[in-house]
Amino acid sequence: MSWFFYTTLWALSLAGTTWVLADNLPTRLVFLLALLCLYLITLALGSAYPRMNFYFASVCRGPADQGWVSLTFDDGPDPKVTPELLQILKDEGVKAAFFMVGRAAEAHPALVKRVEADGHLIGNHMFDHQAGWPFRPAFAIRQELARANELLAKLIGNRPRFVRMPFSISRPGLVRTFRKLNLTPVGWDVRGLEGVYREPARIAEHVANEARNGSVILLHECYYRTLDFGPERVVETVRLVIARLRERGFVFKRLDEMLELEGYIHEA
Repeated sequence: MSWFFYTTLWALSLAGTTWVLADNLPTRLVFLLALLCLYLITLALGSAYPRMNFYFASVCRGPADQGWVSLTFDDGPDPKVTPELLQILKDEGVKAAFFMVGRAAEAHPALVKRVEADGHLIGNHMFDHQAGWPFRPAFAIRQELARANELLAKLIGNRPRFVRMPFSISRPGLVRTFRKLNLTPVGWDVRGLEGVYREPARIAEHVANEARNGSVILLHECYYRTLDFGPERVVETVRLVIARLRERGFVFKRLDEMLELEGYIHEA
């Protein structure tokens, strides 16, 4: 059972108790309204922070007894950014994980193949990257995840096991979908917040300050269909992040290696 289940059960129980014990209708309504607000805030926090494992369990961190960190990139591939990003990672000797939007991968198949050929891990970031995805029915989400995985498997010969949902948010009703598709949801321990900090030096400082042993670090090639950071800014951000983390003594590991999990689904 998830925290969502227990929270809902607690809220319903408290609502029932309030209705029985409150001695008048206005008091009942005030308490119920306050309870509803608290419940909705809890649901929102559970959705925004995958580390809470509120709706389903996500892998958000690797071993805490090793000085390892892992870089992950969302929302690609992007023809302006991905080649430059791959070059800086190659120059720095860092292997990363790329959570790819299916529609972007379909538009730029050569970039997908190049990412894989360079030794990086590829993950599923749904086929479309729509803001309203959490409100879609579970069967539609399952279809999108399956479509993205089929496409990526066709391009690189391996079916991704790791999935990160768009905007790194969660919702109820997906556990069965992940099990059916044999997917492992991945969250994050540190995120770059590129849209907030904007400047590469500030982003790198934030990441370096927040990182700890086993951190899964979330960065972006772009904000898909929303915000284009530009290759120069992305490359400078990644260069500074790597430098700052190495100054702190961290060693970079590819996500599947750090987590000691298979990154691809090997079918019999």
